[in-house]
Amino acid sequence: MSTLIEKIASDEAIDAAYQWLCKKRRHYHPNADIWQLRRWWHEKKPILQGQILSGNFQFRELRLIRGEEKSIEWWSSLDALVLKAMTIVLTEHLKPVLSPRCFHLAGNGGLKGAVREVAAHVEELPFAFRTDVKGYYASINHGILMDIVGKYVQDDAVLCLFWGDLRRFVSDGGEYIDITQGISLGCPLSPLMGALFLKPLDDRMAALGCFYVRYMDYWVILAPTRWKLRKAIKATNQVMSELRVVKHPDKTFIGRVARGFDFLGYWFSPAGLGIARKTVERMVENMLRLYEQGAPDERIEASFQRWCRWVKGGIYAKWQGVIKKGGEHAGKVIESFGRAVFVSKPKRSLLSDSLRNCFPDHTSPKNQH
Repeated sequence: MSTLIEKIASDEAIDAAYQWLCKKRRHYHPNADIWQLRRWWHEKKPILQGQILSGNFQFRELRLIRGEEKSIEWWSSLDALVLKAMTIVLTEHLKPVLSPRCFHLAGNGGLKGAVREVAAHVEELPFAFRTDVKGYYASINHGILMDIVGKYVQDDAVLCLFWGDLRRFVSDGGEYIDITQGISLGCPLSPLMGALFLKPLDDRMAALGCFYVRYMDYWVILAPTRWKLRKAIKATNQVMSELRVVKHPDKTFIGRVARGFDFLGYWFSPAGLGIARKTVERMVENMLRLYEQGAPDERIEASFQRWCRWVKGGIYAKWQGVIKKGGEHAGKVIESFGRAVFVSKPKRSLLSDSLRNCFPDHTSPKNQH
């Protein structure tokens, strides 16, 4: 039987990672390193496989690319390929130990699966606890993550390779920074490690037998009584203390389901499944941004239609009624305002309010967290 490091260096894993990389970076700049890698791939592939098997492969420095809302650490094409090969092999290896309640993992239902699961139980379980980890990727402790990974991966060569991924160094405008905490945003291996890091929480919730749904670092716990909810919250706080992470204060909800709460862009309450206020606001912001960029009417309309399809997609028919009616109402609102709405700030505000009112009984209150 092949070892894990042999599986990572195998033709199957390397070729799959190479195809993924070519597709992912097919629109990169002509001077990007992906084109050099593709040009000489037939020579580079056996060299890369030999370096992985011998333990001589080392990750290069990363480039920090700063955006308006977030910064991304950019991996070289060869490094990204190796990380993807590791992800392919480790996903299969760790699948038996990862919780089926972790919905962001492939095969567990995805975002819409998590939404359906929560919506199906809010009527019968009246108490809710929803939260996420503040600065999740950036707050992950390397030592704790290595201890967790080491429980399920006994191949020293793979652990050494993984440690190189964690203890990376980043080039930021000529300044080199050693990273001693957190995992990389933009690394193909990060979602899997993000799922594994919170496995102690998954295990604790399974032991308590409470209703629990997690999507990356967002999760919801529903309970039949206030006492059982408090017990789950206490267990959650203990696990988070052990992992040295904290809850996001602005994204934590504790109370009765009757008050309503948002999760993954949707609004949950006994009245039915609706759309969260923030989801509508983001859609309006995107439409305004398209106008400011000079996009034609057709593109703005197509953007709105895609948003409507996303909202309704993957939702059971019994919950689609209010969402469908709200989407049709929103479309009429946008059409009635016309393109002139983007010129005037008062009209923009009026458009936002009108869109929010498309779901009057189901859209989240303005100040609800």
